[in-house]
Amino acid sequence: MNSKTIKNNLIIIAILLLISFGIYYFQVSYFHDIHETMFLLFQELAFLPISVIIISYILEKYLKSKEKEENFQKLQIIVSAFYSEIGSSLIRKISKFDKNLIMFKETIDFEQELKKKDKKNIKNTLKNFNYNIDSYESDLKDLKEFLISKKTYIARMFENPNLLEHSHFTDMLWAVYHVLDELENRDDLENLPKNDMDHLSIDFKRAYIELIYEWFEYMSYLNREYPYLFSLAIRKSPFEDNEIIFQ
Repeated sequence: MNSKTIKNNLIIIAILLLISFGIYYFQVSYFHDIHETMFLLFQELAFLPISVIIISYILEKYLKSKEKEENFQKLQIIVSAFYSEIGSSLIRKISKFDKNLIMFKETIDFEQELKKKDKKNIKNTLKNFNYNIDSYESDLKDLKEFLISKKTYIARMFENPNLLEHSHFTDMLWAVYHVLDELENRDDLENLPKNDMDHLSIDFKRAYIELIYEWFEYMSYLNREYPYLFSLAIRKSPFEDNEIIFQ
């Protein structure tokens, strides 16, 4: 705080004190009862700490709530950008390794469940579904090339301070980055030993589940706050055969 600001604050305090004393002086002069005035003054002073506590608590709660809401909105923009840039495509690519993908599509209809606002039912399904990820099932090279092309983008995501408010999303990013790291450190993906392939299957499954869960949370948010955006986003679902279906 510079000297000019301090000076301005002192002037404001002095003016407020003068106004206060002026009002009390007028009260005593008009009603000629200094005892009553002093009684009321001390009564107000006694309540002053309580007033400060109440006002400070309410103000603090309001400011924290406002800050939390603003951070949440910023986070949703980050999540939206992530799924537009890499997330949805990555889900689609890893889903090709899932032997139970057809069963998954038949088991859950994200659009209908979200429209029914049955979020709990979807979470239970996502948690209990038998994902059968097998690294032999699809093209490892294609997945590797895709992730390497997005490596800089993923790394920059970790630099965003807003992600500190969303540990689940950060965990998902780490799972995705781990898959990238595992693939990047294997030059020959066509002749990997079985234990390596099994290890990749576990890593793929971890990232896949995290990606789907966060994608669902994002869809749920859009459905609740921005139905018109949800309509477009759900038609671009990574579980649809067509990338987008206009109706």
